Amino acid sequence: MYVCDWSITSALVDEFAERLPGPHDTWRVSWLPGRLLSKAEAMAAIELVELLYDPTYPNDADTQATIAESAARLGIRPIDAAVTLSERHPHP
Repeated sequence: MYVCDWSITSALVDEFAERLPGPHDTWRVSWLPGRLLSKAEAMAAIELVELLYDPTYPNDADTQATIAESAARLGIRPIDAAVTLSERHPHP
């Protein structure tokens, strides 16, 4: 994950977060259209993408717990995030 003042991107999948102009710390995430998030929530959203897409992450209890924590920060279930992302990035 690459984080700067105005964007958060993933090296694994074409999803991103961008800070909206204005006085508030408001972010928009590409795979969660219509939702406005804090920077911490935007980081959790991109972390979730990377955890769900990186085949090198082990499928163990620690990784599953991190996935659940990231999803909870966004107020969604991990399965809902996986479904949304699989619709956006179908595997060949």
